[in-house]
Amino acid sequence: MTPSRTYRIVTTAALTLLVLVMLIPVYVMVSIAAAGDDTDLRGITFNGFHLAGNVADVFGGSFGRFLANSLILSFSVAFIDVALSAAAGYALARLRFPGRRLLFGTVIGTLALAPPMIMIPMYVIVRSLGWIDTYQGMIAPMAVSALGVFLVRQFALGIPGELLDAARVDGAGELRVFRTVAFPLLRPALLTLFLLQFLAQWDNLLWPLLVANDRDLWTLPIGLATFQTEHGTNYHLMMTAALIISVPPLLLLAMLQRYYVAGLTLGGVKK
Repeated sequence: MTPSRTYRIVTTAALTLLVLVMLIPVYVMVSIAAAGDDTDLRGITFNGFHLAGNVADVFGGSFGRFLANSLILSFSVAFIDVALSAAAGYALARLRFPGRRLLFGTVIGTLALAPPMIMIPMYVIVRSLGWIDTYQGMIAPMAVSALGVFLVRQFALGIPGELLDAARVDGAGELRVFRTVAFPLLRPALLTLFLLQFLAQWDNLLWPLLVANDRDLWTLPIGLATFQTEHGTNYHLMMTAALIISVPPLLLLAMLQRYYVAGLTLGGVKK
């Protein structure tokens, strides 16, 4: 047996074992979600299959409203951040203006700030604007990310300058160059950013918890807590809700996986 074949066998076995270990929590979640109310939770085997009934019970409450709020928050933040980061990242990469390096350094410097450090200032601003218990209060502070600007800027540096110069020679202005030449070439980075922001807001608990006191504005991470009451925790419905919550991100990742990998790998290439 050659060393290369031995390496492949060992690597394959190790990765297979790692995948199986990672799938154990998923199996336990599905097992509990499919269980009935009278199932002993000390086991991890399927004792009956009541998933359809549990799903109906989950949507019988306010879960549908929580799901709609999470979709509104995640898609809105992702779309706005993609639009703003595309414009800012391209400008910092391809346009020459005074203070460009200082501005980019300031943007990068904000990445060193831990999110909890800026929660209080953001909350004070949102409250002063009267945006508590509103969609704009939940969306606006999350809709701009320094990571998005950095990702798009690094990707834009890899766009051949000849393509942009050719459009300018043909009489196109900077806005048209950006819209017709640069924007299509930035697609992998923008779709990667869209996916990252969607996933971040889909799992966001702290900010909606701070600004959404109205139950009608609660998102899914907050809504999961409603399955815990003073009388106990309904683990079957909680795991059913968690299973439903995991479906949209998985579907989105499956659809955008090709662009996600390209956006992360090509973003670090500078030409």
